[in-house]
Amino acid sequence: MEQYFEKEPSVKSEEKKIRLNLFSHQYIFTTDNGVFSKNDVDYGSLALIKAFLEEKRSDIHLLDLGCGYGPVGIIVSKESDNIKVDFCDINSRAVELTKKNISENHIKNTVVMQSDGFSEVDMKYDVILLNPPIRAGKQTIFKLYEDSVSHLRENGTFFIVIQKKQGAKSSMERLLSLYGNCECIKRDKGYMVYKSVYSI
Repeated sequence: MEQYFEKEPSVKSEEKKIRLNLFSHQYIFTTDNGVFSKNDVDYGSLALIKAFLEEKRSDIHLLDLGCGYGPVGIIVSKESDNIKVDFCDINSRAVELTKKNISENHIKNTVVMQSDGFSEVDMKYDVILLNPPIRAGKQTIFKLYEDSVSHLRENGTFFIVIQKKQGAKSSMERLLSLYGNCECIKRDKGYMVYKSVYSI
């Protein structure tokens, strides 16, 4: 069975639009077969968005890692002050959808990359947001955690969302070993949002 983390999806394209009312905005997202959570914005992604926005960050450069069709970075950009958001995903179809959705939702000052994890990412960021690709397996997910460290500026923050039943404990332990710190900043219907801060 083809998964959403395939580089070049072969499943037949059937684009559709979904709508989301969140905070003070209505969002319109074009989705398709072969991408993550094509029928609605995943609850874990919404938990991640809300947890990040509660931090009230501004004037930062942020990476939406594994962006899918772009809802996390697009909503964060729309609801924040002066945040530059870069998007990346391994899935070529997701990357093209993200570009459409950035335009549809009037987001400015963005970069969209097709990248297997951080393979094509050469910047360092103030914030990296990740809803890990659980079905890709722990080895793939932990590699994303490991590579995040070298893509953060000093005092940069790495946020993930993960369900308790899908390995939250082992993720927290891995982030603690990599960063020396890991805080659970939100619990929401079995989802945990973890935050680690990089310091030299």
